[in-house]
Amino acid sequence: MSVKQNLFALSILLTGLYSCTQSKQDSSASNQAAADSTETSIKGCYLHTVNKDTFQLAITAVNKNDIEGSIIYNFSEKDDSKGTFIGHFDGKILKGDYTFQSEGSTSVREVIFKKTQTGFVEGTGEVKVVDNKAVFSKPDSISYENGIAFTKSETCLP
Repeated sequence: MSVKQNLFALSILLTGLYSCTQSKQDSSASNQAAADSTETSIKGCYLHTVNKDTFQLAITAVNKNDIEGSIIYNFSEKDDSKGTFIGHFDGKILKGDYTFQSEGSTSVREVIFKKTQTGFVEGTGEVKVVDNKAVFSKPDSISYENGIAFTKSETCLP
């Protein structure tokens, strides 16, 4: 091989290496931007009010796809429940554990929400108790049609 051919081959090799490195940097920046976008797009309070009942889903911390917050169910004629939520958001579905106080005892219940344009809709379905935790017995049959629709709000319940 001549010197010209060697230099040409070397320039092609260096261009390829630069492209791969640049692609990885762009991908990393895109992943970080997506995580930041998720945080700013879902962090906040979501409310639902019907008659005298008020419900709130508050997302207070977002770390990539890990979510922390609280849920409040204020019923006008039943015992209220409020507690913490720790879960995971995949861009469409928010799923996790709701640990709450109701009627003087602590309980844990699996909850699932589907992202909508205006907030989240809570999923409903058959539930069973496993290791003192209420979980969906048929996860593939969860419905969002009659679930509570939480709408993003500028204010949060106290």
